[in-house]
Amino acid sequence: MTSPRKLRVGIIGAGGFANTHMQHFARLDNVEVVAFMRRDPDKLAEMQRQWNVSTGYTDYTEMLASPDIDAVDIITPTDSHRQIAIDAAKAGKHVLCDKPLALTSADCREMLDAAEAAEVIHSTNFNQRGNTAIGRMKRYIDDGFIGGLIHANIWWGMTNQHGTRPEILSWRFKPETGGGTVYELIHVFDMARFLGGEVARVTSVLHTADKHRPFNDLPEGMDVHVPDSSAFLLEFENGGYAVAHTSFVTRMVEADGTTFARIEVSGSGGVIHTDGRHGIKGYSGDARGPLGELEPGPAYPQPYERFVNACLAGDQSLVETSFVDGMKAAEIVDAAYRAWETKSWVEVGG
Repeated sequence: MTSPRKLRVGIIGAGGFANTHMQHFARLDNVEVVAFMRRDPDKLAEMQRQWNVSTGYTDYTEMLASPDIDAVDIITPTDSHRQIAIDAAKAGKHVLCDKPLALTSADCREMLDAAEAAEVIHSTNFNQRGNTAIGRMKRYIDDGFIGGLIHANIWWGMTNQHGTRPEILSWRFKPETGGGTVYELIHVFDMARFLGGEVARVTSVLHTADKHRPFNDLPEGMDVHVPDSSAFLLEFENGGYAVAHTSFVTRMVEADGTTFARIEVSGSGGVIHTDGRHGIKGYSGDARGPLGELEPGPAYPQPYERFVNACLAGDQSLVETSFVDGMKAAEIVDAAYRAWETKSWVEVGG
């Protein structure tokens, strides 16, 4: 009996974040990571030993030339995503790309056009739909638990100050690689679209509290030109609105030392809240009532699983967060920056 075919994946950018991707791929029985790419040969070899991956490259173009690789997973700095994804599509490789998809929505559009022209499967790794409670909340919302959405509150903060987390590297605070709390925490814009649909317009407040700070990889420090906290008011096309707040300067953490999104959605017939990382609480009905614990249901499928299944089936519709979703989130980012510059409401995609 012939064994089921496995998708052969090469990881481009086999650094620290690759460990999370490998953990997810390891849970699937229809995929095999067959190669790593990393520019530093010593660190590449270390990752290969850790995950028992025999093939390694220091140049991603050599990986793309291999006939033994079906798809690539891009986990490099954001400023390199556009060119790598376009080259991968032209090489006929399916592409899973980490968020943010690119530095601008225009770059995202080029990536999408290249993937569609090559007819390869494309996915943006908005993994927080499954890594937080939001995917479970969305199931209730889709079932009418809250009625029509009126407003949503989305908070995501993490401690990234040098005094409390000296291990933080400088890339998070550079416009071209991290982008601070706007681009680095772009998940909140995907969450908003996920909950309320397309965003019509946005206004924002972008703040930089620590204008010069040291980093583990830059002990002499550098001037910070990205926001380390941000607030956004988003108006949905179909009515309702969302308030999103992101922060690198909050000192709050959860009891286990981690951070995760806190989300509250109110509608015409009910309300639903996050309750820890995966738990949810809510109330549905005409009369007032206390929030009660809700059955969260099974884990929400992650982009890794959806991407693998889509590639093996040759069916883009199996991907929930495609390059389109990466581009739509980037359009909100572009509008948020323009809104802060002009101190006004800015239409998304306009």
